[in-house]
Formats: sequence, structure tokens, C-alpha cells
Amino acid sequence: MKRAAAWLSALVILSLLLAPALAQQDPVPYPTLGAGASGPQVRRLQARLADLGFLKGKVDGIYGQQTIGAVRSAQRYLISQGHSLLADGVAGPVTLGLLYDDLVMREFLDLKNGSSGNKVTALQTRLYDLNFLKDRPDAAFGPRTEAALMQLQEVLAANGVPGVAANGIADKATRDALEGDLSGLGIAAPAFFDDATPLALAPDFLYARSAILIDAQTGQVLFEKDADTSRYPASTTKIMTLLVALEQGGLDRVVTMPQAAGEVPKDSSLVPVYPGERMTLRDLLYGLMIRSGNDAANAVAVLTLGSVSRFVEEMNRKAWQLGLAGTHFENPHGYHSAQHVSTARDLATLARYGLHNNDFLSISASLEYTLPETSRREPLVIRDNSELLQPDSPHYYPAAYGIKSGYTRAAGFCYVGAAAQGQRQLIAVVMDCRTRNMAWDDMKRLFNLGFAR
Repeated sequence: MKRAAAWLSALVILSLLLAPALAQQDPVPYPTLGAGASGPQVRRLQARLADLGFLKGKVDGIYGQQTIGAVRSAQRYLISQGHSLLADGVAGPVTLGLLYDDLVMREFLDLKNGSSGNKVTALQTRLYDLNFLKDRPDAAFGPRTEAALMQLQEVLAANGVPGVAANGIADKATRDALEGDLSGLGIAAPAFFDDATPLALAPDFLYARSAILIDAQTGQVLFEKDADTSRYPASTTKIMTLLVALEQGGLDRVVTMPQAAGEVPKDSSLVPVYPGERMTLRDLLYGLMIRSGNDAANAVAVLTLGSVSRFVEEMNRKAWQLGLAGTHFENPHGYHSAQHVSTARDLATLARYGLHNNDFLSISASLEYTLPETSRREPLVIRDNSELLQPDSPHYYPAAYGIKSGYTRAAGFCYVGAAAQGQRQLIAVVMDCRTRNMAWDDMKRLFNLGFAR
């Protein structure tokens, strides 16, 4: 009896010890998801399928035909690896358990030549920002991505990062290293620049693919990075549009918006202005620069020189006159065209020329302007949204003013800006930055360098 009592006591104690662990176990760890399901569990599944390269569509939390097809493709792979399940496109507990197992899905998590999808984009973006990959992220792992990754792996291996070999495969060791702190490995990249030492700035410490800093008074080049490489200028084009318009005069005459104001691509930035609307040319030019209105650019072209084509001819004539050898314009607004190009050096030269014109300075440096009432709208307050110029922004640079930003997918983010401190005036240009914030970081570093010299 005593022995039985002892065994019973032991069982009670064991059950008490195991109870919390058993209570935490979910007998069905994953719900069954199928056609018509929606919500966070579906979104999580879609994100995993996208990471693995099975899902090419949207991660929208709706279990539709694309998700069914992606699950079915994943199931076929799992079946080929000896797992027992149906390729029915239904994500049951067994399918989900295998999909979420990194070891089981390692073939798809280890990115290599031929891989594609969101994970490849993330890898390429990291390599791009670290200056190992020169091409923009495109979600396709090819020879250039492989070579860039191997170069990084050589650095990691030389610094004793555990498990990393220069094999051109983004395996777990490499991915873990990329997600960690790389600041102590001697990699020359923008993220690792010490802003307390502005004079140490070198080209590799800028995000922009092209950049230049000049003294606005003398034209002396203080810093440059691929400043003569042809790139797409996007809406920094409107610097020339403004200059050509100003040189035609008549800023205070009232003009009627031509039909061309409405003949811009559907995804254009707009003031907006409308055919038949009346305002002064000066008001229109403020809309051109502050709102970066493509509609305003077309209207300016027609109103000053009779047609868009004639105006573009004058833009190119002016570029030639100013010695802008790397510049060619196809339109007055900067909407993407393969032959519409400029360089960082040319844009700096153009801005310097423009700043000698008082109207150019007033319009390009304006942060806010009220467009008077017209027949189509009430008075409209327009504001410059460049964070570099906004006092409440972490990217604010008090000495900066104007001039023009630009962005298209092909051009990246571009900015032409000026700054004044004491007797020194600077002009800086950055072209092809991956994000707006990266452009602001670059502009601040360029200005800090100029004022520190």
C-alpha cells in the first residue's frame, strides 16, 4: 500500500509539472485554410509563399485562385520530397507545418542564381546599399547578384563571421550576417559614415549614384561622384522650364490655360490647372515649381513659345548655350523618356545660372504660395514638401533653400538644392537615390562638407 501510495503521489506531481506545458500545446497548431478564407492567417501564408517564390501576386489576406495555385505548387514540391499530402491547394495543418519549417523549405530560403521573388529583392537592396551591387534590385538573382554576394561573403569570411563562405549563395549564415551589425567590418557604405567628420566624405559614403557640390559664387567643384554620367533628371527638368519661361518675360500678364495642360500622362504630378482657366503666368510658374505640375509645364510651353515642341527646342538650345554637354530634353516636365537625360554637373551649372535671376530665386526658393481664386476653384495654398526644408522634419537643414526635386521609377529620387551660411553659398545635386530620405542624408553630408572646408 505504501508503495502504491508513493507511485500515486509521483504521478500527481508529474502531472502537475507537465500540466502547464500540455496546456500551451495546440492540438491543431494551424487552421485549415482554403478558397474563400481571409484574414491575418491567410496574409501570413501568402507572405510565406511569396518569400519562398511560389506566390507572385498580392499579399492581400484573401485566399483566391493565385493563392490556391501557389499552395498547390508548394504541395507538389513537398510530395516530391517524400511528404504525404494532397496537391489540392488547401493549406491544412500538415501543409502549413511543412511550409513554415525553415529546414524543410531550405531549398527556397537559400537564395542562389536563378532564384526570384521578394526575398531576392530584399537581398539585392541590401547589397545595393552596401555598394556591392551596382544594378538596381529587380527580384531576379543572376550572375551580377551572385558576384556581388561573393564579394560581400569574402569580406564577412575575412572578418571571421561564423559559417560564411564565398559561395555566392545566400544561405542561413550569410542571411543572418546581413541582418546583423556590419559597421565594424570596414565596408565603405553610406550607413557607416561618421557625420561628425564631414571632411572624410568619399563617394562610397553617398547613396546617390551621381552627385556634385559646387561653390555657387565661383563655380568651383568641391566634391563629385560620377558627375558626368548621363542619368534621368525627372522633374529637376523644370529648372530649365522655369528659366526659359522667365527669359520670355511677361510674368504678370493674365493667360488662359491651353488644351495642352490636360494632355499629360495619367500618373503625372499636377497643380492642377485646367484648359480654359485663367491666371497670371507668375502664378502658373509657382505651381510648376512648388507642385511640380506637369500640366503647368505643358501650359508654360504653349503660352510662352506657342507649342510644346518649340519650347523643347529652346530648352535644348539653352542647354547648348550653357555648355551642358550631357543634357538633352524631350519634354518640359521630365516625365520618363529614354533620351531625356542630364548629369549632376549640368544640373549644378544650370542651377547656378538660374540663381542669378531674382525671379528664379524667388520662385524656386518659395516654400508656400497662394494661387488666387479662378473660375474652377477657390484660392489654393500650395506648399513645398521637401523634408530638407521643413523645420519639423528630422531631415531639416536650416541653411538650405530650394531648388527642385524629381522622381520617377527609372530616375530614382533626384534633388538640386542650395544652401547659404555666412559668406558661403553652395549648390548640391544628387541623382538616382533609392529613397527620399537617402537623398536628404546625401544633401546634408554634401553641405556639411562644403561649410567645413
